Amino acid sequence: MKKIVALVALAVLALSDTQPGFAQEASDDLRAVRKEIEALKNGQAAIQKDLQEIKTLLRARPAPTPAEVRDVVLSVEDAPFKGERQATVTLIDFSDYQ
Repeated sequence: MKKIVALVALAVLALSDTQPGFAQEASDDLRAVRKEIEALKNGQAAIQKDLQEIKTLLRARPAPTPAEVRDVVLSVEDAPFKGERQATVTLIDFSDYQ
């Protein structure tokens, strides 16, 4: 009977000794997760700040000026063609056959 009581007491001591270690481990894990979440929040805030700066820079840029319209006259006198020689509009296709 004394042996059973001693074994039970030993088991209780062994189990109660592991509980604080387990609680400490869980607490450390929780702190690590909270620290990681805080780092992610800080990174996200930095990205949002950078994005806002980019938007501000883009809004401050002057609008591009429209391209200047010019009349261009090309001589295609000896070039092969299809259609009327006296056509008002001529379409020219520049191609590279390599």
